[in-house]
Amino acid sequence: MSRTRYVRTSQEIEQLQVAFRAPAFLDIRSLAIVFESEAEAIAELLPPPLETAAEPRVSVSVSQIRRSNCVGPFDGASVNIACRYRGGDGVYCLAMPMSTDTAVTFGRELYAEPKKLAQIALEERPNGNVLGTVTRHGITFIELVGRFEDPMRDVDSERTTKHYYFKFLPSADGTGLAHDPELVCVTHRGHTRSLARGTGTITFRESSHDPIIDVPVISVLGATYSIGDTHTSAEVVATVPAADFLPYAFGKMDDLRIWAAAGALSPA
Repeated sequence: MSRTRYVRTSQEIEQLQVAFRAPAFLDIRSLAIVFESEAEAIAELLPPPLETAAEPRVSVSVSQIRRSNCVGPFDGASVNIACRYRGGDGVYCLAMPMSTDTAVTFGRELYAEPKKLAQIALEERPNGNVLGTVTRHGITFIELVGRFEDPMRDVDSERTTKHYYFKFLPSADGTGLAHDPELVCVTHRGHTRSLARGTGTITFRESSHDPIIDVPVISVLGATYSIGDTHTSAEVVATVPAADFLPYAFGKMDDLRIWAAAGALSPA
């Protein structure tokens, strides 16, 4: 008797859910730059019930993930805004480009991460600099340059951070959301094995689909280049009224108005 692989057995389901319950991302090489932004802009970007942190800080990273237990190797980037929830510190992810469709699908459907497919590059240069770029629709809208006078040193550092995402779906009739969004808290447990600290520069470029340039860069606070691993797990910590979240929902996708306008001008 034939059996389609679109329908899984209970044993196969359990094997698959191991990765969903405890994703592991290994041998990560990451360039991260932290900067101070404008308090008013940060407050505008954070959906309730998230609150502003003590300081309006943003971290931008470009990474190579060389192994994982769920989606294979891939390259990724993220823009994380410092925030608070119920008195605890965390980050709200504004954008998370990925280099493979597998990585995009896994993170968007499981955690509601704001992932989009992109061309991502991380390059170590002979002068000690590290270059990270993110390109979509022909625009390199994120460019990071880290400058490190000293080479990486061995470390043994553990860090736990809370990352917040809003899990939602558009309503099938195209108006509003299908249900009240879930606020998902993803706990990142990171282990750093090698680290270099230095300075850096950030360049954001105009993109209608990825308007990261709208986040003001007041001053760069520092850069790191690291090697390590990250393990994640998640839980739903709240639900949010759909009407309250709707103004924030469209930042997760490209600007459909541009495609609509282009389609209207195309011959039938």
